[in-house]
Amino acid sequence: MQHELYNQAVADPTLIACPHCDLLQRLPNLTAAASAQCPRCNHELWRRREDSLNRTMALATAAAALYVVANTVPMLGLTVVGREASTTVIGGALHLWQNGQLAVAILVLFTAVIAPGLQIVAMLAIVLGAHRQSIARWVGTLLRHHAITQTWSMVEVMILGVLVALVKIADYATVIPGTALFVLGALIVLLAAMQASFEPREIWERTEWASPLEGGTAVPPTSTEGILLSGTGLTGMQHALQRCEVCGLLSRPVSEEEGKCPRCGETCEFRKRASNERAWAFLIAAAVCYIPANVLPVLTTTTAAGTESDTILQGVVLLWSPTGWPLSLIVLVASIMIPSAKIVTLGYLLIAVRRGSVANNEQRSRLYRTVDFIGRWSMVDVFVDTFTAALVQLQPLMSVEPGPGLVFFAAVVVLTMLAVESFDPRLIWDAASTTEARYA
Repeated sequence: MQHELYNQAVADPTLIACPHCDLLQRLPNLTAAASAQCPRCNHELWRRREDSLNRTMALATAAAALYVVANTVPMLGLTVVGREASTTVIGGALHLWQNGQLAVAILVLFTAVIAPGLQIVAMLAIVLGAHRQSIARWVGTLLRHHAITQTWSMVEVMILGVLVALVKIADYATVIPGTALFVLGALIVLLAAMQASFEPREIWERTEWASPLEGGTAVPPTSTEGILLSGTGLTGMQHALQRCEVCGLLSRPVSEEEGKCPRCGETCEFRKRASNERAWAFLIAAAVCYIPANVLPVLTTTTAAGTESDTILQGVVLLWSPTGWPLSLIVLVASIMIPSAKIVTLGYLLIAVRRGSVANNEQRSRLYRTVDFIGRWSMVDVFVDTFTAALVQLQPLMSVEPGPGLVFFAAVVVLTMLAVESFDPRLIWDAASTTEARYA
């Protein structure tokens, strides 16, 4: 073990840096269900949750049981003139695979089946490990990767896509909701409650540190003497302190640029390396894919009357009716407006950071959080087309197959999410921090 690789932790555990603007501040002693927000960018820093471990374990156990049922019984059935068809959640991805849409099939399988399963299993392992008197390092390792499964777990988005698909298919045949559809609805509620009750801060405070031990003690903590907070607007970087992106611990780097977090072992940096460059690369690629995604057909329907191909916009028009217009608007917003808004908004933020603008930073932070939140909902149309194609297989009467535009649209969704993930929101405030520090 190489001791020199690890940063020195800050002694005061209440001293934190906001993950969205890097402002140094101290967490207050909160009452149950109360939350603390950053005074500069309004990002929620912490919410106190009572009996977090027991509640989370109960919810995760129930979610695991529902998850097994949801992925083993039919989700949708279809009947027309004596012919029947049905599909499961996995069946949608399998149909894409059989039709040569390998990339989209893997994406649907991962977001609808694998990521939710990993999210539940990891949460169960974390809370069970946290019930031990001494929390082992493997619990921290699982906690490091849990956020990824949470980001890409899209059961709620899939359910919305299935509901839209039901409306589309209802014009051709009788749709029979399966048991899995109702179980998935309950699973969505449990997953949301599970995440709302979980308190990672409680676990990190008790987890065995990754840093080498010396005489039974972890790496000597850095003193907080000389760190001024009140009215200065100073950031962690201005005090040469790095915030761990995984566990939130503040530490002083052993080198000028980076070291390892002494608590979880994650590499620490003052700012995400090449953040703007990576965000621009993903954003430009998404903008290029956005054109064929809206021009090429995403579904091809074959009936006795002939073959018809529909683009995303044509699908919106077909859904429009006196009863179906709400779902038509959902597809319009999720599949056309949100992807274009993400591209334009993130481009604006990157340009503002490049120019070093200090005006309207609070509004820009809200824009970033909004784009980060809505990004996953663009997957709605991918799920709509997936389950429409998987279910409508009534040869020789009717069949629906995915079109080439679906690949490009799925690419737009993934690339814009990666662009948002690559962007470092603290860059929005860096120019303002320098100005505030100069006149403090």
